[in-house]
Formats: sequence, structure tokens, C-alpha cells
Amino acid sequence: MSFIRVKTGPNKGKIYEIKDQVLTIGRDETQTIQILDQGVSRAHAEIFRIGDMCFVRDLNSTNGTFVNNVKITEEALKPTDELLIGTTILLFDDNLQSTDHGVEYDESDPNKPDTTTLALRTDKAAKVIGREVTSRNLTVTTEIGKALGAGKDLGPAIKKAVEILTEAIAADHGYLFMLDRATGRLVPRGTVERGEDTGEKKVSRTIVKRVMASGTPILTTDATLDDRFMLSESIVLKKIKSVIAAPLVVREKAEGLLYFHASKTNATFKVEDLELVASAALQLALAITSQQSGERIRREMLSTIRSLVTAMEIVDPKNQGHSERVADFSTAIALQVGLPREEIHVIRLAALLHDVGKLAAHQSVTGVSRDGIRDQHVLAGEKILGGIEGFEQILPGVRYHHERADGSGFPHKMKNDQTPVMARIIIVANHFDNLCTHGGVGGQGIPAKEVLQDMAKRGGTEFDDEVIKALIVCHRNGALYSGARLLEE
Repeated sequence: MSFIRVKTGPNKGKIYEIKDQVLTIGRDETQTIQILDQGVSRAHAEIFRIGDMCFVRDLNSTNGTFVNNVKITEEALKPTDELLIGTTILLFDDNLQSTDHGVEYDESDPNKPDTTTLALRTDKAAKVIGREVTSRNLTVTTEIGKALGAGKDLGPAIKKAVEILTEAIAADHGYLFMLDRATGRLVPRGTVERGEDTGEKKVSRTIVKRVMASGTPILTTDATLDDRFMLSESIVLKKIKSVIAAPLVVREKAEGLLYFHASKTNATFKVEDLELVASAALQLALAITSQQSGERIRREMLSTIRSLVTAMEIVDPKNQGHSERVADFSTAIALQVGLPREEIHVIRLAALLHDVGKLAAHQSVTGVSRDGIRDQHVLAGEKILGGIEGFEQILPGVRYHHERADGSGFPHKMKNDQTPVMARIIIVANHFDNLCTHGGVGGQGIPAKEVLQDMAKRGGTEFDDEVIKALIVCHRNGALYSGARLLEE
């Protein structure tokens, strides 16, 4: 059986079993799980079952629904997934056993570690199942895991990991070095200096080279007396004492290393410290591998998208550059309204492909009117992208880019509150470029200032008012015409 447990908030510890009926979540008292939080919409999200799988779906909430800190529209749930609704965290689990007496969690002591003891309510005294385990290494690796999973940008997470490790093993200096592929040199990506001697970096080139070459971690309680390093000039001159160094192995090659130094001879590192650092190095290496894979996939996807854009421009030469301009405008607007960078990247890709359906519409049977082609290309775009794995996230931008806030658009007649933010932005960017490029008498284009004045009058009726305001701001400060560059900054 599957359950949702309220992990934080006023209803902390309360459990809801996921049965055939949909579990609704929101601020309204009619919701199955009522969350009295101003950041929660009246009907915010719902959890439902299909066969043996459970899903969460956002109901176009104002502030969004998050699974493991990632904003979602609809997501399949896995054990230990955390849902963030407003400021309340809900935990999904499928291992709890339902009983007639109910199930509750004993979390009354706020000073206990973040572990959970399960108790069953019966007529007899509650029986505790299992025991709590405290471990420095387990706690530290959990903290590092949370830091690495907190965001898409690894830079801050890497620095946080070095800080956590330096504190945990009582090191005076902590560093994370990564290999710069352009120069072939190791460069610091995270630095912590806690001791009194912070003027000189206590890093031995000999130890660094040995770890990078061998791909294995090293522990020395006093490098100046260690037979492996006694002839090293850098160790003698820098008075290197206790050191732990562990490589970050990415695809069977050391791409960097963690390096920690303790100056005092009575505070040397231990084997337990080496095990902790080696474990953290593995965590960081996996995170870096994942990031590199994601970047490679993104580059490949962008290459595919640019090929499709080129094909569109060959079919419809008069719209050459239109997709790129709409992508730039959408990027600038999304930055102005404060969307997360990862979400903006997806919006940019969707904007590049918003007209992809014209490939099919222009090649269809002759005799179709211009309005007919206009209607066809939206549905054709859905079909084209729907068959490409990995393009699911950008589909809303293609599907709804001709809708209007009052429901007067086409082909789905979606109103503003039913349209994803991605599409609301692309709708405005697309209309703006169309009028500037081909609007007016003879299709010679209308000056941007006049287009903005006209669109501003229709904000809140045909177009999302906040998006229109962002468009105007971006035009005034020039950001509207440099969206791609802004995203790289």
C-alpha cells in the first residue's frame, strides 16, 4: 500500500493512504489534505493511482508543485520522494503497512536526529520497531547529498561539500581541485581555510600528482616523516603534516581531487576520516558525471532543434530568423519575471521549435487556406515533437503558442489560467515579433513602440498582464534583444 505522510507543518506526522480515490491538496477546506499556507492555492495539486503506480499532478497552482526540489507538472512518485507544497513537505512511501488501529510516527522530540521510529497504536503499550542509528560519516554524507541535490548548479554545492568535510574531520585547510581541460592544470573549485596558518596553501604537488596518477586515496599522519614523501621538497618547505587526498574519478579517469591538511601533530587524521573523504569524493564524482551527461544531452538536443529550425526556414524563407528572435524575446521575458535558469532553458528550446508544425502544414495538400495552414501547424507540431523522446517538457510551448488569455485563440481555446507559464511567454514573444516583422499595411512591419502600446492595451484580456509588463521592461532596458547572451551570464 502507498501512503503520503506530512513531514513538516501543523499536520506533521499525519498519514493518508492512496487508494482509488484521488487525494486533493490545497488550502480549501474541501481538499483531502488541507494545507493552511498562503503559498498554497485553494486547489493546488492532486495525487492519484494508476495500477501499481502513483502520480502527483499540479493543478495550475500559483507557486507550483515540487518533487525533490524540482518543479513539476505531473510526475510519477517513487519511495522517499519529497513533495513541496508551499512550505509544507509531504513524503511518499509504499512500505508502510495499514492496520485497523492506524499508523503514527513518533517525532515528538525536536532534538532527535532526522530519523523516524514507527509505532503501531494498539490497546497495549506502543511497541517500537527498529532503533535509531547515529553516525558521523552517515550524517555528513547525507548533508553532502542534500547539498548536491539542492540545485542544478554544482558550484555552490561543491563549496558547501568542502566546508562540511573540513569541519567534520577538523582539518585546517580543505580544497577541491578540478582538471581544466583547456590547460591540463588543476584549478581550485572550493577552498576552506580554518586554521591560524592561512597565509600559505598547504598543498603538496607530490601528493597531488600521486593521487591523480594512481586514482587511489592517500592518508598520511605526518608527511615529513612518511617514507613515501621524505624526498619531496614541497613537503619539507611547506611543513606538510597530516594529509588526506582522494581522487574524483569520472569515467575511469581522475578529473580532480579532494585535499585536506591538518597542521597540528596532536590532531592527525584517522582511517575513519579517510573513509569519509573517499565516500564524499565518490558522491561528487557521480554528481559531476551526471552534470556532464546532462550538458551533453542538452547540446545534442540543441543541435537537433537547430536542424529543425533550419528546415523550417527553408520551407518558409520569409520567416527566416523568426524562431531565433522569439527564443531571445522569451528568454529575456522569463529572466525578467524571475523564473529558474533551468526552466528558462526549456522555454528557450520550446520557443525555437514553436513553429515546427509548419514543416508538415506547408507540405500538405495544396488548396488549403492560410488560416487552415495556421490551424494545422499547431497540431502538426504536437505530433512531430510527441514522437521524439526527451521533448516532453517543451511540448506545452508548441501546443499553446497561439492561445489567448480570454480563450479566443486556437486551436485549443485555452484561457490564461489554463495555460502554462511557458506558453504565456511564448504567446507574447511570438505575437510581438510577427507584428514587428510582418504587421501593418503591406506586411512591412510595425515599429516596436507602436506594437508595445497596442499589446499593453490588451494585457489581461488577450495576453497575460505580467508577461506584457516584462516585455515592456525588457524593451526599455535593451534586454529583449540579447536574450541568449543574458542566459549565459
